[in-house]
Amino acid sequence: MQMIAIDLGADSGRVVLGTLAGERLTLEVVHRFANTPQHINGHLRWDLPALRLGIRTGIRLAKQQSSGPISSIGIDTWGVDFALVDQAGELLDPPIHYRDERTLGMPEVVHAVVPREELFARTGTRSLVFNTIFQLVALQRTQPELLQRAKRLLTIPDLFNCWLSGTLANEWSNAGTTGLTCAGKPEWDRRLIAQLGLPDHVFGPIVRSGADLGRLRESLAHELGLSELPRIIAPGCHDTASAVAAMPSSALGTAFISCGTWSLMGVLTDRPVTDAAALAADLSNEIAVDGRIRLLKNIMGLWVWQECRRDLVAEGTELSHAQLADLAIAASPHTLTLHIDDESLLAPSRNGDRMIDRVRRLAAVHGLPATTPGELFRRITESLAAAYARARLGLELVTGQRVTAISIMGGGCRNKLLCQLTAESCGVPVLAGPDEGTALGNLLVQARTLGQVDNAGMARVSAASSEIAHFFPRAATALN
Repeated sequence: MQMIAIDLGADSGRVVLGTLAGERLTLEVVHRFANTPQHINGHLRWDLPALRLGIRTGIRLAKQQSSGPISSIGIDTWGVDFALVDQAGELLDPPIHYRDERTLGMPEVVHAVVPREELFARTGTRSLVFNTIFQLVALQRTQPELLQRAKRLLTIPDLFNCWLSGTLANEWSNAGTTGLTCAGKPEWDRRLIAQLGLPDHVFGPIVRSGADLGRLRESLAHELGLSELPRIIAPGCHDTASAVAAMPSSALGTAFISCGTWSLMGVLTDRPVTDAAALAADLSNEIAVDGRIRLLKNIMGLWVWQECRRDLVAEGTELSHAQLADLAIAASPHTLTLHIDDESLLAPSRNGDRMIDRVRRLAAVHGLPATTPGELFRRITESLAAAYARARLGLELVTGQRVTAISIMGGGCRNKLLCQLTAESCGVPVLAGPDEGTALGNLLVQARTLGQVDNAGMARVSAASSEIAHFFPRAATALN
């Protein structure tokens, strides 16, 4: 059986052809494309035409390389961002990027209506400045007529699912990142929506991960060269939900880190944790594909690394991620670290305000050497590992359960220095892989919906389909 996973990250997109034979899934990345936001009409916005072109190209290539019919297609993306559509599912306004500055000050506006403690207790969501709830309040203050004209609010994967299938639906794992759902339930907090004066009619029914949304639209299938009409399945539409679905082991005591542009570090729990300790630890309760809770901390991730590399390329220093990783390994270690979640590191580089300069200024404040590329990227890596160690302590405090191993999935698992420093800083073994964990989890949920595996079988298929590297606490200098 063959399926297609479309994984859109904040930095790039990929289309993956998955072939399930017995209990082994083989993945082939058939297309990669950049995801580059654009400044349009005074805001940073997602380039939807470019993303649709990347998806079209990828599906066409996947079909050409397949050995049989495509059974299904599933898409996952980042969380929090949304689009407003009319009755026909047509876009009313290009969706705005979560790094746009329109939400500055909006948490304070919302907390004046619903205190931060109450908001967390009701939604289970950490108040981050870019959350959907704050984006909507910002929109309401500037373009209230747009909200009133809208038929539905669709998160970004919901928007692409509508384009593929014609079905208007909100998938639970991504809806759960909005800050507007009831903690641990596939339900909107209608009272909260009313308290904020948001239009209730745009919030439609929420479907669970794995929902069958119907078949690919015939006109689109013809355009893409498909004689069959694959099912359009909503996997864990939030990319972290799909990544966690691919964990080769969810044994008690194993924490996960989905490491891409963002790092999401957490553990699986049976119910939401919304007490004062969880709030103080800056944790969020997000939804796993089986309805459990991903109790996690949102950490800056590889965003700072990616932006600094772009700055180097712009000034003529062409170094690949692998080359930078080698330089970081060779650079001298330091025991002090940067605060990688500093708000100054949230916005992308722009003229006169580059990420690389911001990082070096922060390093100078702490007396950290960050002049050469090797030193700079070593500081970023050390700081990420230190952030993981702090998050581990917070998770243990809140859950009362020791973290005895960490599973790192996504692009970050290919960074040997990061994996080793994480083992060192957290004092536990690190299991690195799968690197295409999000696509693998996406495909596993599709296979579950199609009746090929059950929840227990997903872990077995993941373990049989992944190469896992092991890192143990020891002297990090062994990598030099």
